[in-house]
Amino acid sequence: MNFNQYFQKVFDKKNLLKKEAEDAFNLIMSAKVSNIEISSFLVALSLKGIAHNELLSAVKVLRAKSIKINTKGTIVDTCGTGGDKKQTLNISTATAILAAASGVKVAKHGNKSVSSNSGSSDVLEKLGVNISAPKNKVEKCLESSKLCFLMAPLYHKAMKNVAEVRSKLKIPTIFNLLGPLLNPANANIQLIGVYSYEWMLPIAKCLKALKVKKAWVVHGQDGLDEITTTTKTDVIEVNNNKIKRFTIDPAKLKLKKSKLSYLKGKDSSYNAKQITNLFSGDLKNIYYKEIVLLNTAAILVLTNKCKNLKQGIEIAEKNIINGNALKKLNLLRKLTN
Repeated sequence: MNFNQYFQKVFDKKNLLKKEAEDAFNLIMSAKVSNIEISSFLVALSLKGIAHNELLSAVKVLRAKSIKINTKGTIVDTCGTGGDKKQTLNISTATAILAAASGVKVAKHGNKSVSSNSGSSDVLEKLGVNISAPKNKVEKCLESSKLCFLMAPLYHKAMKNVAEVRSKLKIPTIFNLLGPLLNPANANIQLIGVYSYEWMLPIAKCLKALKVKKAWVVHGQDGLDEITTTTKTDVIEVNNNKIKRFTIDPAKLKLKKSKLSYLKGKDSSYNAKQITNLFSGDLKNIYYKEIVLLNTAAILVLTNKCKNLKQGIEIAEKNIINGNALKKLNLLRKLTN
């Protein structure tokens, strides 16, 4: 089949077979189809609904084409799908830094913003981190500081073939779902925020098929692609090849009930300042602090650094108070430049 036939099948709301999906994504990532064809295919795929088979095939194609970094031991990633359009402050990026300050090895995968005001790389760049540091420097950074940032386009060169389309479309596509599944450090423990409840199980099934060690796929009942503090959060845990569901209720953890408006971010400069203030102890926004503490606590539970979220929150807060989080950010800035 040629690419137009794959598009026609998807347009007719029929799922691609495994071989068809692999071929379609190989053609896209090899620059053998036009931007108009790619955008039409991505929109049709989103409207049809992305099947597990299609998602897993796309992951395998992109993983095969990606550049890997050398790592040892347990590696964590907090990369989520983005695309929730809530324009919040950067939560998963602050969580990655705080988790590393709490003794976890974190390889944060991320990119420039597609559907928000400030993606992870945008805010880290404003914080003075060299987001384009070469691979060997990033590897040394991870080993010596337990923290690194992996700028997606540097490790997924084939993604340049869809960059313009994604930028112009300004809507979540299958590539939002792929990002958290493509960590170049082969992260084996993950906290993945998802912008839509419907994608939780397909992503969890992919993680299971990819034999990830342990992961939580999370979606706030307020629509946030993080563990939220405004209401409950739905969670699917992947652990030892098993999948189970549960919810997180911030009220039971004695956290202040937030509103999404309290978590609103602005541009990357503003968001970077809030992270600096958080780690310096100068933050006036307790709601931002608590949502970062909660998401960091989840990482600490996943890595067996603590028994439960309540204990994890205490450990995370201690690493802000004692200055470890700010030191970790400063070290990342120094080692990447």
